[in-house]
Amino acid sequence: MRRPLGYAGKPMRLALLSLLAALPCLAGEIPPEAQFALQSFRDGEKARLEAAVGSVELMPLVRAELDVQPAQRRVVGNVSITLTAKRAMSSVYLRLVPNANHPGTVELLQAAVNGQRAKVARPDVSLVQLGIEPPVKAGAQVQLALRVQATLPELPEGSDALSGSGDGAGGDYGAFSAAADVVGLSGILPMVPPETADGLPTEGPSGIGDLGTFEPTNFMVSVLVPSEWRAVAGGQLLGDLPETGGRHRTTWALAAAREFPLLAVKGYEVASRQAGSVTVESYYLARDAASGKASLEHAVKALEQLESRVGPYPYKTLRVVQARFVGGAGGMEFPGLVTVSTALYRGAIDPLTALNLPDLNADPMLKAVLAPVVAPLLKDSLEFTVAHEVAHQYFAMLVGNDPIAAPVADEALTQHVALLLMEWRRGKAAAETVRQNQLKMSYQVYRMNGGADGPANRATHEFGSNLEYAALVYGKAPLLFDAQRKLLGEATWEALLKRYVAENRYKWVTSTTLTELAAKQVPGHAKKLRELRQRWWAEAHGDEDVGTLNLERLMETMGGPDSPEPKVDPALAKELEELLKHLSGE
Repeated sequence: MRRPLGYAGKPMRLALLSLLAALPCLAGEIPPEAQFALQSFRDGEKARLEAAVGSVELMPLVRAELDVQPAQRRVVGNVSITLTAKRAMSSVYLRLVPNANHPGTVELLQAAVNGQRAKVARPDVSLVQLGIEPPVKAGAQVQLALRVQATLPELPEGSDALSGSGDGAGGDYGAFSAAADVVGLSGILPMVPPETADGLPTEGPSGIGDLGTFEPTNFMVSVLVPSEWRAVAGGQLLGDLPETGGRHRTTWALAAAREFPLLAVKGYEVASRQAGSVTVESYYLARDAASGKASLEHAVKALEQLESRVGPYPYKTLRVVQARFVGGAGGMEFPGLVTVSTALYRGAIDPLTALNLPDLNADPMLKAVLAPVVAPLLKDSLEFTVAHEVAHQYFAMLVGNDPIAAPVADEALTQHVALLLMEWRRGKAAAETVRQNQLKMSYQVYRMNGGADGPANRATHEFGSNLEYAALVYGKAPLLFDAQRKLLGEATWEALLKRYVAENRYKWVTSTTLTELAAKQVPGHAKKLRELRQRWWAEAHGDEDVGTLNLERLMETMGGPDSPEPKVDPALAKELEELLKHLSGE
């Protein structure tokens, strides 16, 4: 294992700063911080990046120094953003993602543009507009200097069970929150949002679904934490230094990323393995070591398959980090780093506790009957969630799309690819079990409890709840790709996915891009491919295509209280009925 740079202490930090200052930064050359960010890439990735988006020096560059204070649930710091204007500009927008779900959480204490104090407007709760005086022409450089302060919402112990309402705390599932052993800092850095065709910023988070994404950006971020904590981020670790006052500083660099993932953890262990030339690291609480090591194995196997069948992963490292979520979230994806729920880590070990069902745990008979049924489901859920989040490294992180306006473009495809990963690793029968339990059941239980079927291809704000969103986007919509794969054949479909990634690496796609590529590649099936997309994503045929559950028939089959010859205790049947409702968030 290579020792991280910087254990020599402060002299190493001064040397690093001196090295930065000494690196050339002439017109047309890559800024020194971006050169450090490119160290996160594997060999050959810089060429693939420039073939897709052009010169690296024209990409946005974000530099930050953050002081994370977990006990106070507070973060303060300075952020610098360097942009190259794509058009004449008199203002620039910044998205403060956490404010969409927790208004006022992230504050801009100071804001300057090109050395001048900026006039600040607030078009919506998570968006600020900074005036540029004087305005700049296309091709000019714009330099933002920001002072940031944030107070994180508290995530109490025990609030992260897998079951619940289905609507995450504040709408972000706890991605920006502080708990006793992990601080989630998703969105702590202000980011310039992508623009619509008319030059306006794309929509921010709606409280349903993902939190958004941005254009490929280079990052160099220094993080100060108390010595008993550890900062974990995506990309290349440049420095790891003790500071005065019992604190510790790490410096990270990440290239061409759509956001910068950052957490602080306490009491965590680390295990690592190679997936080819990629180092995969798993960060987990000591008490959850078994699941942490299992997650490492799942991530390695998933990445090996994706590299072989879909295309090269861009970074030297991939990190899997145990984190706390609420509202039933299983994990979140970021460039070079994925997070997986503590509740999933504990579910295969103690499933009824992870599901927050203390009454069942207290009844020995019910526990004895239900635990063996639920444990395999949650064990599969852990593997499938890791596969899903690793697949997101390709779909949304490499091949970008607007997850607010068209979430099916990445979420449905990522679900499908996660199923393929299960099939490639464990066979078709195992994948079908996961398809039934993780996708179809989500839709069926939602419908059984009175939810309405409808189009899946909608913006997140057009869904009535996270339950509806999960049932249609994660449950029904991915099955489109099963139908298209069956139509084209497995070999053709796999080649299509590889081409899709190669052609759209670092670019933006829409919900029609993959189907249109398939239609171009196999023109004889173009009409049927489009008809399938229309049926599965724009219409409401879920009951016919996915199937339905009927609670009364299910209870009769199990020997419910109204069955003439009950096969199980009526109390158990009643508890099972309540369990289904509980899991679906009713």
